[in-house]
Amino acid sequence: MLALSPVPEEGAGCRFRIAQYVPALEAAGVQVTISPFFTREFFDLVYRNGHHVRKAALFARRALDRAHSLFIRHRYDILYIYREAFPVGPALLETLFARTPGLTILYDFDDAVFLPNTSEANRPIAALKWPSKVRTIVSRSDAVIAGNEFLADYARRFNDAVHVIPTCVDTTKFIPRADDRRGAPVPVIGWIGTPTTAPYLQALQSVLQEVARTRRFVLRVCGAGSPLVIPGVTIEQTPWTLDSEVALFNTCDIGVYPLTDDEWARGKCGFKAIQFMACGVPVVAAPVGVNRAIVEDGVNGVLASTPAEWVEKLRRLIDDPALRATFGRAGRRTIEERYSLNVNAPKMVDAVLEAVDRVRSRALVAEAAAAVSPLRRAMKK
Repeated sequence: MLALSPVPEEGAGCRFRIAQYVPALEAAGVQVTISPFFTREFFDLVYRNGHHVRKAALFARRALDRAHSLFIRHRYDILYIYREAFPVGPALLETLFARTPGLTILYDFDDAVFLPNTSEANRPIAALKWPSKVRTIVSRSDAVIAGNEFLADYARRFNDAVHVIPTCVDTTKFIPRADDRRGAPVPVIGWIGTPTTAPYLQALQSVLQEVARTRRFVLRVCGAGSPLVIPGVTIEQTPWTLDSEVALFNTCDIGVYPLTDDEWARGKCGFKAIQFMACGVPVVAAPVGVNRAIVEDGVNGVLASTPAEWVEKLRRLIDDPALRATFGRAGRRTIEERYSLNVNAPKMVDAVLEAVDRVRSRALVAEAAAAVSPLRRAMKK
């Protein structure tokens, strides 16, 4: 299997939608090669403002490398496309891959990539993103893997072979911290995201200021890109590294996962909530999309719709360490039961092998039909 990803393993999508399944796939007899479009260097640069000449040079180099995959596609039995084979333009590469005899095409998406959405740093190329190509890719794939039901409903409009596999974590790696932080004098509220999701946190500014008027806490921010400043709120900007990812979640006493209620947010897979909960950190989340399925309000975390609800529920968790621990344990159980690699790896293996069997069956039927046709013509004569 050749797995094409726009991002390298430093990007959560490649890491959690492809790479973590490699051991299970290889145990089932599927050898996997992962080919990201962005190198680590390019990925570090892509969400920064400016650097247009450097970005253009790196893009040209990576475009040539991606085009090379067309010439080696006959070496593979399966092509696994995460989001897109090429980050701009129509589904040209995907269409050419789909015309390759005997090649099984699987398409995986975990965001509403069929909607227009471009990061601020890459606004100049927004017109080149071509979100409408997702429909083409879905329709020409032998199977589709969607991160949630909202995305699956879209995919089912164009393809009958759709599997829902949530973005999950390896619960042997994402584990709660060993020591008990319930006695910490100043709780840490954590937000961990990317420059593209930072506006959701910025929308919480007034909420956090209101909470800070009567409660002591530290806001730990990681991945926002530009430094965040909220007057009256103590903020620690923490760098993200792959090696420290789990430890970073475990430095937090409360996780926040704000979203706006729109179609793009409804396509999200609730992954930051899943990561916090796997580490036993209680989450305050917006009741948008799949968050309603992941977080059961008042049982394994809390949901907050209005600014007043955000303020009230953050205060409650800050004031009650025992409640934080209760929600943390319940959240951990939720992840183990529904959003763990242990539960979802067999689903991924089945989806891949079913698609391969379907393609091979069609090929056998076509071969049989081709063999019978000359005999039928001869009998008619």
